Amino acid sequence: MVIYKKEFYPELTQSDFDKHISPLFYYIKSLELPSVKFNNMKYLDLEEKYPYYNSCRAIVEGIWANYWDFNLDVYIENPKNFKEAICESYSQIVFSYLIRSFAQHIKRFDKGDISPEKTYEIYNKRLRETDFEEFSSYYHVIWSRCINLLKNKLEAIIESIKLTQKHRKEIQNNFGVMETSKILFIDSGGDTHNHGKSVMVIEFAKKEKIIFKPRSVSGELNYNKLIAKLNTFVSPKFPILKVINFSDYGFTSFVNTSEKNKNMYEAGRLAALFYFLNATDMHYSNILWTDEGPIPIDLETLFHPRRILEGKSESLNSAYYYLEKSVYGTGVLPINLSKKSSDHTVDVGFTGIRDDQSVSPFKVFEVKNGFTSKISIVWKKNKVDNTLSNDPNLEKEIFKRTEEIIKGFTQFYKQILHNKKYFSEFVIELFSGAHFRYIHNMTYRYEQILRLLTDSESSSNSETAQFLLSRIGILSMTSNKNIILSECKQLWRGDVPYFSTNFESDKIYDDNEVVSYMNNSPKKEFEEKMKKISIFDMNNQINIIKLAFIAKLADPHFDEKLEVTSAVEKNKDKNLEKLINGIVYFADNLKQSVLDDRYSHLPKTWVGPVAQFGKGWTPGVLGYDLYSGRVGPALSLLIAGHILNKKEFKNIAIDIFEKSAYILENQEYELRNLLVSGFGAFSGVPGLLWALFTAGDILENKKWKEVSLKSWDLLDESLIEKDEKFFDMISGKSGAILMRYKMDGNYILDSEVLKEKIDLAYTILDNRNDKTTSGIAHGLGHLLYFFSIIHQRKADNKIEKLIKKISSIIDSEYTNSNGVKEIYIVDNGDNTSSSWCNGLIGLLLAFYEGYKANVLNKDSVSNIITQIKQVRLSQVPILCHGSLGIFEILQYINKDQEFEKETKDILEILRKNTCSPDFILDYYINGKGRYTLSPGLMAGKSGSLLHLCKMLEPDIHVSPLTFDI
Repeated sequence: MVIYKKEFYPELTQSDFDKHISPLFYYIKSLELPSVKFNNMKYLDLEEKYPYYNSCRAIVEGIWANYWDFNLDVYIENPKNFKEAICESYSQIVFSYLIRSFAQHIKRFDKGDISPEKTYEIYNKRLRETDFEEFSSYYHVIWSRCINLLKNKLEAIIESIKLTQKHRKEIQNNFGVMETSKILFIDSGGDTHNHGKSVMVIEFAKKEKIIFKPRSVSGELNYNKLIAKLNTFVSPKFPILKVINFSDYGFTSFVNTSEKNKNMYEAGRLAALFYFLNATDMHYSNILWTDEGPIPIDLETLFHPRRILEGKSESLNSAYYYLEKSVYGTGVLPINLSKKSSDHTVDVGFTGIRDDQSVSPFKVFEVKNGFTSKISIVWKKNKVDNTLSNDPNLEKEIFKRTEEIIKGFTQFYKQILHNKKYFSEFVIELFSGAHFRYIHNMTYRYEQILRLLTDSESSSNSETAQFLLSRIGILSMTSNKNIILSECKQLWRGDVPYFSTNFESDKIYDDNEVVSYMNNSPKKEFEEKMKKISIFDMNNQINIIKLAFIAKLADPHFDEKLEVTSAVEKNKDKNLEKLINGIVYFADNLKQSVLDDRYSHLPKTWVGPVAQFGKGWTPGVLGYDLYSGRVGPALSLLIAGHILNKKEFKNIAIDIFEKSAYILENQEYELRNLLVSGFGAFSGVPGLLWALFTAGDILENKKWKEVSLKSWDLLDESLIEKDEKFFDMISGKSGAILMRYKMDGNYILDSEVLKEKIDLAYTILDNRNDKTTSGIAHGLGHLLYFFSIIHQRKADNKIEKLIKKISSIIDSEYTNSNGVKEIYIVDNGDNTSSSWCNGLIGLLLAFYEGYKANVLNKDSVSNIITQIKQVRLSQVPILCHGSLGIFEILQYINKDQEFEKETKDILEILRKNTCSPDFILDYYINGKGRYTLSPGLMAGKSGSLLHLCKMLEPDIHVSPLTFDI
């Protein structure tokens, strides 16, 4: 029996471990450490290029002496130099595998009576003189795995040379490399698969190069035949590699890269072709820019099948599958890899923007005091500015690239659409019997496991290593267990797991052994793709292209001063017609683009921009958050369907809310996925509870309201626990508390909790700096708003005092010389904003709630209304930081007779201009930027839909900005 250890599986519960991980151990424990013996290790005393260089070289020299086939020297131009280059390369592999164990082991020899530098010399000498006997015995796990990997890699080079020599005539005929030309060097630095094999660049004596691939290159060969046919009717012609296929291995031509002419039009055509061929993994290292144009150099992932799952069948209309098989899934478009615990991203897409500042989001280790016994290994983050870009030149370049990509994509898409039957039949004929790779998990995931296994503890303790190896199962808890066991086997021997399939087959192979089955063959999925291509589909793919390119751009803003004369009265009947047409336009758009979640029993969703841990917005499946998730479009569709009496809109929303209520009420498995999203009002579960309650109120669905109120019990402890980041409207728990106050008229914060939050507020005030904003979303305005709402429910002298202090700071420190409140405290420049999240309209709401709490006077509210009339107002029709948010808050305050007259004129201006149906529709049909592509509520289409519905039916008071229901 395997005991669950939380330190190895912090993200899993005991039941998860028992169900998904524990069953793996019967196999993992059977994995033996490979026995690789060698002797006559050469003692070296070279100048050390890095710590333990001579020791690493000594190990490699020993491998070479015992396993190199010296009969092959006759084919090598300079055997001595060849050996030197290979050993140099392999020494770095040894370093990466053993350095953490060296760093721990040397501590045993540090007696303190000699210098750390001398201890390092003595320790290294002892290692080599004893043939690493003590080290290899203690760190037996990593030693065996490292030595076995080196042996496998060397044997793979030996095999590549033998196969190259076997086919010298074909190589000469196809690549122009003379049979007599000897091998100068072989670069085998790529990922290793199938016992140390990897793609190799073979360089000959006259500097000619070819590529050896230790797998079938039938994909590349048949791709060439396809291109030959396509090139008869497309222009410019697609460039290709030369290919020789020998069933289980093959050769391709080597191409020199040239990035002088990155033709995005041609890249767009290639993106369309790979979209049709269900390709994946076509990132920047698998397609190269050349003088001839972009050339794909690795085509093993054409016709990639959907990920293998067990249990419930994935929906045929799954949003995840839709995105996987979209043009984004090909890898040609920008793809930003990131992780929650890192501040960095790296763009691995072929057409992504990379420069010297592009770094991995994953930590790398750094060696300190390496040539001493005081060596330490520290994990290092690369320091890079990861803020979204406001650079106008970069923005111009991105939009230019986007337009060119779309031109190429559209042109080729239409050509194939008009010849769909011919194209489909020809592809099926060509690729019959072709072999392809099945990628179960991304390579970097495997590399993380391999890196974990080099830790000094797992290097010496088999049980620890087995626990760490089993973590691969976390990535595949819904997958076939045979796949996971095969991953474990391959990782254990140091390989990146590799699986293959056949064009017509439903089988997945590890080497020649069947390890799993697919629901459909690659051929069948290609046929399904061909049935779906249409102008409608093309336009959807174009939207995904746009979204992928603008992922790293900052939110678009456009502010302008609106004059009273801008308001032009128009025919009321015509306006009503436009209003209804606008509602139908947005509702239809959402209806046509809705998809299933991975499984049909889960709430429906959409594909759109998804925030990547605050590091940009990439194409993804919308979650359950209120800001940009599925519940916002659902709520807007419900309201649209309700007021227009259209069931097709209402039913989509009912599906989402009914299934969400079921998950919450029955605490199904999906509930954990909900809770993982967090406790922020707009970023986590609370937004779903508010939307569900609001939907229940609209439809008079008592059950939905009861479930949403009861579900606060799931969040209770987490919401009130001590948290330095408590105060934030979007991601903090304070926003969630405000939602609960609006939903439940009887809810009041516990006095002790309230006292702690008051103390936290004072701490924030005392520690404010030049990065502290005045805004209602993340700054002092939020403190003012929060405590004003709390005070309205139950008056408290301490809160009243705090409200006055906050408002005083905002008035005195955040007001510029023109008497206008700013976002930050700055010495010069215009730092004003009109937005709800960071600007004046949010402050207006905060001060107004302070006024309603009988703490602030009327003038404090009127002054901000005056300021709003003076500044430039956002022209972007969204709620969060656009004109719709301005309109919404002004309309909310306009209901108070005290401010009706002051707000009436500016409301009319907004109503007839930037908040009018004409303006909104024009923006979403013709505008650029992320908002036009988003189904989301706070910065997308469903926010506009909600706004238009409220214009048509003023009795609707639903507002995500005030949490009114």
